[in-house]
Amino acid sequence: MKELARRLIPFRLRRWVWSVRRSAPRAARPLSVVLPRADPPPRPILVLGCPRSGTSALLDLLLASPGLGGIHNEGHILWDEFHHPRDRGWDSDALGRADVGERERAYIYRAIRIFASGERFTDKTAENVLRIPYLQELFGDATFVFIRRRGADTVNSLMEAWKARPRFVKYRLPEPLQGLGELSGNEWSFSLIPGWRELRDAPLEEVCARQYVASNEAALAGREGVEPERWVEVSYEELFADPVPTAERLFEELGLTFEEAIRAHAADFARNPSSTALTAPRPDKWREQNGAAIERILPLLEPVERRLGY
Repeated sequence: MKELARRLIPFRLRRWVWSVRRSAPRAARPLSVVLPRADPPPRPILVLGCPRSGTSALLDLLLASPGLGGIHNEGHILWDEFHHPRDRGWDSDALGRADVGERERAYIYRAIRIFASGERFTDKTAENVLRIPYLQELFGDATFVFIRRRGADTVNSLMEAWKARPRFVKYRLPEPLQGLGELSGNEWSFSLIPGWRELRDAPLEEVCARQYVASNEAALAGREGVEPERWVEVSYEELFADPVPTAERLFEELGLTFEEAIRAHAADFARNPSSTALTAPRPDKWREQNGAAIERILPLLEPVERRLGY
């Protein structure tokens, strides 16, 4: 009993601290009404990519750098406060420039000031790959770091994460998904993509393939509206196969100092990629876990993979 208490108390304390930290920006909503408007955070770094493409590992790497600060997870508390899909007819998570309201702008700037505490704001939110024009409107000097990953590997990781319910469930939809076998129902994991209603009878591998295509097509389209010096790219494959030189190149492009602690963090990627990884990465894991299903949807992935350089 004493041993159980010893293990549970720190866990409960960690959960309490996490809960307080996650809730703190909500104070920004009333504060943004009564306080002078906060300035936008200077030169934020926004990590983009399809869910399960390595965005969490990349965020962890960046936040190992002194002077960078963020929510240390996903910033839904910032972006969903004014734009939950239920308030827009459950269309999708996509947003454009016209979706930014002045009330919302004041809230986000104030919330980031509370969270970042003077550090350079850095964020990774999976849905934001569908919102690049919206982010451009909010942060005119933001740097976007886009991570790409091969389609079969990403779809496999998405499928495994969908199965790990309730861990990655994002929404309870107003209409059920009927093609997912034992996963059928109204729970949706990860980004709610435009046209999701067309997938209500689709199997899991197709739902995940469409998430991959929509996310990466949005990134490629968004890249066209961003100055080249504010767009940095890295691939999952090079980051994990050759992590230290790749991380060093990435930090150089971002104008960040590559310290020894960051070098050590990068070198540990293969063994401990991120807190969201379900299993350790290995080549062709998709063939072992979901080979037949993913083989069927490879033609859906090929056009956008080719545009990504694969």
